[in-house]
Amino acid sequence: RHFDTQSLKGYGIEDWESATIALGAALHYLKDTEHPNLQHLISVQRITNNAFLWMDKFTIRNLELIHSNTENGNTLLNAIDQTISPMGARMLKRWIIFPLTDSFAIKERQQWVQYFVDDTEHADTIRKALKQIGDIERLVAKVPLRKINPREVIQLGKSLYQAAAIQASFLSIAPKDIVFAKTMETLIGGIQSLDTIQNHIVKYIQEEPPILINKGNVIQAGIDEELDRLRKIAFSGKEYLVQIQQEESQKTGIPSLKIAYNNVFGYYLEVTNTHKDKVPETWIRKQTLANAERYITPELKSYEEQILGAEEKIIAIEQRLYDQLVEKLQTVLGAMQQNAQILAQLDCLLSFANTAIQYQYCRPE
Repeated sequence: RHFDTQSLKGYGIEDWESATIALGAALHYLKDTEHPNLQHLISVQRITNNAFLWMDKFTIRNLELIHSNTENGNTLLNAIDQTISPMGARMLKRWIIFPLTDSFAIKERQQWVQYFVDDTEHADTIRKALKQIGDIERLVAKVPLRKINPREVIQLGKSLYQAAAIQASFLSIAPKDIVFAKTMETLIGGIQSLDTIQNHIVKYIQEEPPILINKGNVIQAGIDEELDRLRKIAFSGKEYLVQIQQEESQKTGIPSLKIAYNNVFGYYLEVTNTHKDKVPETWIRKQTLANAERYITPELKSYEEQILGAEEKIIAIEQRLYDQLVEKLQTVLGAMQQNAQILAQLDCLLSFANTAIQYQYCRPE
């Protein structure tokens, strides 16, 4: 954990100690009641009176900022919310409840809104990218809890890709306003490049995996040789048996050799009496029929054992490989959360621009 000590300026040591105790109690409560893995709680920030206009819950309620006091009543949130992502929607609520008091920070937001109002084409590009982004904040929170499923991992990978695409689209432009150019560089420069983890996700997980890992067919082919071999046995059994049959037929010179299965002997080789003198000594006779003999071989018995336990082994291997990928995701929790915060801000700023265009709002001076 690290703490934003800058936000504590102006507060005495007693305030800091009290806040630390409260924070420790909250984390202890979460560990006891929710889950011991809280690695996604990476930083904390104190809400200070000198950064926001502080309103108590009665003021928030009476102003009908988020919720209306009357049935079907309107709110400030309803009037201005045109956010696209769940992350942006949550951030907009926080922005409404904690209005800025610093004129410099307020003007920075206005610069962004002005840019999106003026450059509607780029605004549409960012909007389309945001529509393809999932709820990164919620997905990231599932990683240390090990509750993230394969489809959510794919969604997370696609979201990280879109974050990089959004950053690239801003880096390709040169705003005429020098002041805004610096503001843009500061925000967009905070998006972390996570190409390595994106590549891991694409490499490891099937493009359309099942929701549950124990359903199988989650991990891509070519990742694990044993997994590929077991899949070939489990899902390509007929082809494998034909291969054994052809090999044994060539070795022994028995053209009519065939492989079959029953519940008594499992898989066996059947040889007509015409060719039984060609049977190798290593074959074990299991049954004599009127016109044929049935045999088993070490290779067939080994194959039978493998195919009967293949599905269970496949699930175990896929689970192990999936856990390894989730471990890799845990190494970049902070970077993914930072990207989520920046994308949420862009979503809110785009929402303001849309509202401004729709209702013909002007930029105050």
